[in-house]
Amino acid sequence: MKGSLTRKLIAFYIILVCSLFLLLNTVVAGLMEKSIIAKREQTIYKQTGIIIDGYVRQYYDNRIVVSKLLENLEPVAELLDARVLIMSSWGKVVGDTEPLGNSVLLLEETEPGFLEETFHRDFYNPIIVAEPVLAVVVPLTYQYTVRGYVCMMVPMESVEREVGDAINELNLYFLVGIVILLLVFLGMYGFFVVPLRRTIAAAKAYSMGNFEKKLTIHSRGEFRALADVIGYMGDTMYRFKEYQREIIANVSHDFRSPLTSIKGYAEAIKDGTIPPEQQEKYLDVILFEVERLTKLTSNLLTLNTLDQQGLILQPSEFDINEMIKKLVRTFEGQCKKKRLVIQLVFSAKEIFVSADRDKIAQVLYNLVDNAIKFSQSDAEIRITVEEKGRKALVSVKDTGIGIPKEELTKIWDRFYKSDSSRGKDKKGTGLGLSIVKEIMTAHQENISVISTEGVGTEFVFTLPLVMAEEL
Repeated sequence: MKGSLTRKLIAFYIILVCSLFLLLNTVVAGLMEKSIIAKREQTIYKQTGIIIDGYVRQYYDNRIVVSKLLENLEPVAELLDARVLIMSSWGKVVGDTEPLGNSVLLLEETEPGFLEETFHRDFYNPIIVAEPVLAVVVPLTYQYTVRGYVCMMVPMESVEREVGDAINELNLYFLVGIVILLLVFLGMYGFFVVPLRRTIAAAKAYSMGNFEKKLTIHSRGEFRALADVIGYMGDTMYRFKEYQREIIANVSHDFRSPLTSIKGYAEAIKDGTIPPEQQEKYLDVILFEVERLTKLTSNLLTLNTLDQQGLILQPSEFDINEMIKKLVRTFEGQCKKKRLVIQLVFSAKEIFVSADRDKIAQVLYNLVDNAIKFSQSDAEIRITVEEKGRKALVSVKDTGIGIPKEELTKIWDRFYKSDSSRGKDKKGTGLGLSIVKEIMTAHQENISVISTEGVGTEFVFTLPLVMAEEL
């Protein structure tokens, strides 16, 4: 396929040039020949009329004799490169600027009907002319009576020479036109083919995984738009490739660590390295790692569903306060271990919102789970819900280790864990907040974070309220 468009343009240019050349030298040349001959006929007709008025009429008025008439006509005939015949009303030649030796020639006998037509193209009669001529016959009318005829003959060679000169001039213009057309095609090549070939080359490079190739198009319009789309596609594929590499590295790391622990402790229990009285302790470690793997797998499946199918919401109306109360009960065991208190603050007894109940429950679960993991012992976690306009503002606030300012924009990235959290987040996957962000984005609602390192973190998100008149 390489260069196919270039070959097509070259072939089109050659076909166009050949077609124009044939058209000019056949149809246009034929039309031009007819036009030149017709124009020459009219010119000869007018010149013949001038000769009649200036000279021949004097002869029929008996003011000059034939010899004097011919003497006056010869310079005119020589100037016009023509032959002039003076004829009587019945066709007898009475004067000829180039006599053939037969001064009493009767033209009507030699060429019947000759006097009845005005124009005779390619006229040839060896008795009258030695070569084909263009003949124009003009009657001389005197007192409403045809007294005679004047015939002017111009060699067809002269007419054809004029036609040839015109066609040669036309071909000269055609050559100039070919050069201009070539420049136009070169411009088209530079404007269309070059950017298209660059775009194709870039697309091929991207499809083969070479994302270092840069696509630069200086033209504007559709090609620039296409180049921008291809460039954007390349950047997206590059980011996706990097993202895949990062996912594989992170998943491999997160799976390897618990699997190594599970395998090691299980083998130790089996071969008796760990005594029976300590096996329960290490079985708890194995269960902890299994729970970690289960959570990681569940989060990966959730994100894969979001990537492949998008997030399909099933909105309903529910009391967000009641959901939070039930959710908090599931964390009672973890809170007792760390001696944490979860404080609930609601601006109203019931606050109904419209959203996907299960997805919002997952958002709250992830946020509360994070708050518990990163809180110190004997601390308080505060969950508040308040109404503001037509929105419900839900806040989950802890007094934990906080998030460094420079890392706040990265916490929504998949598999991201801040350096300060790695020591405490033993079971974390780095996927919880990215799932939260996906869910809130699907709801077209906002979620924000305020955090101070060493003081604590607060997550706030909005949900649409169901007003009283809507219930």
